[in-house]
Amino acid sequence: MPKWLTNPYVLIAFGIVFVLLILFIIIKNKKQTKPKKQTQIDTLYMEKLLSALGGKTNLKTVSHEHQRLKVTVKNIKQVEPETLKSLESPAILKGKELTILIKHHTKDVVSYLNEHIGEE
Repeated sequence: MPKWLTNPYVLIAFGIVFVLLILFIIIKNKKQTKPKKQTQIDTLYMEKLLSALGGKTNLKTVSHEHQRLKVTVKNIKQVEPETLKSLESPAILKGKELTILIKHHTKDVVSYLNEHIGEE
């Protein structure tokens, strides 16, 4: 066995390099597994949401509070709860007002729906 391998300083240096290498690999893997932020909301999502709410003519008012979308509809029977479930948008019904949790870009969704209120 070479003499330099028995030197304690060399063994400590190898240990430090090994630990740093392991830490580097762990940190690199954590960065890769972070979910990417959604930069733009999908227009298909908004179209499906509009359809699930009963279409353009069924919307009365649309507003938001943080990530909650408040929608008042004319006819609650036109709302499609199964479509809302497929969009992964939990909804709470109170009278003719739906409160829907929108995970990203709530303001964009409100703008889109407000542009289409009452259109034929």
